[in-house]
Amino acid sequence: MSRLTKIDDLLFPVKEYPVFANIKTQSGERQIPLPDKKALINTKTNRVLGVVSRGYRLVTNSEALDLAHECCIKAFPETKASEWIVDASDAPQSGGHCFFDLLHKTAKLDFSTVSPNNRPDTLGPFIRVTNSYNGLRALTFDIGFYRKVCKNGLIIPKSIIRFKFTHLQRDIGNQITFEINHDQLSKLKSNFNDYFGVLLKCAVPYPDFNPLLQGVLRIHKPKDIEKKYKLADDWENLSIHLNDLCKKYSEDLGENAYSAFNAITDFASHPLENRCIHRERHSFQRLAGEWLIDFHNECHMDNFNFSDYLVKLINTPEKQN
Repeated sequence: MSRLTKIDDLLFPVKEYPVFANIKTQSGERQIPLPDKKALINTKTNRVLGVVSRGYRLVTNSEALDLAHECCIKAFPETKASEWIVDASDAPQSGGHCFFDLLHKTAKLDFSTVSPNNRPDTLGPFIRVTNSYNGLRALTFDIGFYRKVCKNGLIIPKSIIRFKFTHLQRDIGNQITFEINHDQLSKLKSNFNDYFGVLLKCAVPYPDFNPLLQGVLRIHKPKDIEKKYKLADDWENLSIHLNDLCKKYSEDLGENAYSAFNAITDFASHPLENRCIHRERHSFQRLAGEWLIDFHNECHMDNFNFSDYLVKLINTPEKQN
């Protein structure tokens, strides 16, 4: 199903309404109010976005964007709010939740890391805001860095600076403040040279590119696919696309983990609309970011062997959220 990717489609008005239950009685049907529930309605379409508790604290997407601009200035005080632009927005058709990425529109905050063939790998900061109207996702602000060569956003939960607020009055309150640890932010920035340096030194044979990509992003061939012809076609199309990505980067950057990482982040940032794909861009990018640090740590272990590592990665069960 197509997604909402234009910011104007996500800044719709939202209001809270009481929820009633229709009860049949001997004297007819009655509406009984549910005192502990309320409905959030897109008043532009009159669509119900979610039914939440009375303690739910509504934050509209417009308000979340304003807060994100505040976060940008707190994190990077040398910038102005007007210098940050919404580069990407993403939401399901329901509009029940969404993601916005804010990027600094100049090169003032750029920095370079090690890369093959003497070509600098330029990174810049971004802030991703997550908001929801169904109570399933917290209001979250992630400060990360993206690779400018293909705008492959990286969110790294183990090192990232993150502000997370459940949609409750006691958590969000009347005002949100952002306290930034600038030393932590500087350390994260400097760590990228080490992360990428490890990737460059680790040889990855081309036949292992696709299994690595699928293992990192948890892409699996559907079960009983032979009995589902349309799904089989989707899997074949997806496989061709992944192979093309792997071939492109291996030929351009060599047979190493850095090259494979390019293929991984490329797909994570631009996933296909395909029935064999069950994650959003945000989730894929989180997986890619987690892998960057995990793989860096694995490579520093004694007797590290990539072939053994790949087998372990493929056979590791998915974490249940």
